[in-house]
Amino acid sequence: MKRRIKAIILLVILSVFSAGCVEKTRHLTPADKERLKTLISKTAPRPSNKLDIKFEDKVLLLGYDLDKRHIQPGELFKITWYWKAEKDVGSGWQIFTHVADAKNISRINADAERVIRNLYPAEDWKEGEYIKDEQEVTIPLNWNSPEVRLYLGLWNGPHRMHVTRGKDDGEHRVLGAKISVKLLSELAALRTTNAVKIDGVLDEADWQKAEQSEPLTDTASGEKGAFKAVVRLMYDDQKLYAAFLVSDSYLKSAFTNRDDHLWEEDAVEIMLDPDGDGKNYFEIEVSPNNVVFDTRYLAAREPKPFGYMDWDSQAEAKTTLNGTLNDEQADEGYIVEIAIPWLAFNIDASKPQLAPAANSSWRMNFFVMDKQKGGQRAVGWSAPLVSDFHVPERFGTVIFSEAAPTDDAKETAESKETSERKKDGKEGEKKTKMKDKKKKSPSSDKDTANKVQKEPGQAK
Repeated sequence: MKRRIKAIILLVILSVFSAGCVEKTRHLTPADKERLKTLISKTAPRPSNKLDIKFEDKVLLLGYDLDKRHIQPGELFKITWYWKAEKDVGSGWQIFTHVADAKNISRINADAERVIRNLYPAEDWKEGEYIKDEQEVTIPLNWNSPEVRLYLGLWNGPHRMHVTRGKDDGEHRVLGAKISVKLLSELAALRTTNAVKIDGVLDEADWQKAEQSEPLTDTASGEKGAFKAVVRLMYDDQKLYAAFLVSDSYLKSAFTNRDDHLWEEDAVEIMLDPDGDGKNYFEIEVSPNNVVFDTRYLAAREPKPFGYMDWDSQAEAKTTLNGTLNDEQADEGYIVEIAIPWLAFNIDASKPQLAPAANSSWRMNFFVMDKQKGGQRAVGWSAPLVSDFHVPERFGTVIFSEAAPTDDAKETAESKETSERKKDGKEGEKKTKMKDKKKKSPSSDKDTANKVQKEPGQAK
């Protein structure tokens, strides 16, 4: 009986082992085999970014190549790692990649994002082989860290291969690469307490104090824009104020009617999402000849084709031109000044839209369309990174700053500070005299202390 049980157990073990071997057999297509020829070599690679990391006595991580220096949320990037098998790695071992933020919090598991994992996993690596390990990774649109950190290692079930050369982060993995991230744009809107005349001139003192955006960038790539345009913002209890300063050598806009398709020629555009949820956002465009287009959307481009065009922004706009519209002479550009009342954003009568509180924020985006003789181009503030501007999750953040001190307030503060300094000086003289008196007085220390405490104006 015992012999029979042993035989059965041995048969089961052999069956499991046999099944395991069958599962590991990889049926590669001719195309797969050709692909592998480009990924496995006996010749040492020359990575652009060199590393010297060793996992036990089996695997070296030699370095990596990166297809771009900076990445943006929602953008795909490619990184190629270079490994060397010092020994046959052994059954069950796999590579892992963890995508972490600047605080070293793991956000994405990118283990499967590699060709080599599927065609030639680490357990198949043979001594002396160099492995080219290509990965394509996309960080999500809501990524909010200025850096992507890629941690690597090898795992086998519950085990990880130990790091024997290089810095182990405490979890048997190493920091392979850091990549900077271009985050969503931010801009402060200056609170103004002075009257703003909408004339396209921007000669008010507060416009000079207002923060100016970085030059708007290419809308699809986020790289440097083909022409220069910047934005400034202010606000008060009644209105939001926006100013666009645009360089443009060919001023073109023949539209004359409200809600014409301004985006087909020269125009500036504001998109506003008050609560930042990607719903119920607003679009306002202004052409160089002061024509306005405005509409409202429930969600990205919904309803089609152009939202609720009966919405009225009540925008007041004025443009000044440095050139002449619709001629063939060279121009220099234009300035657009816009005022939009907060009440225009009321879509729920039970919740009237008031001026945002200091230090609160809205999500917005800004674009400039530029008609060319041979087509059209555009730049944006927080680049959507696709061919469509209507990407609410890519809207930047506008922070409503506290009021800047007025000249009167500054003078009052300076007078107060001067008064305090004078007071401190008098108190110091008084204390000095008291000390001198204490030295000369025959009174006890206790009596002198009591007298000092009773002096008016002394600090407690």
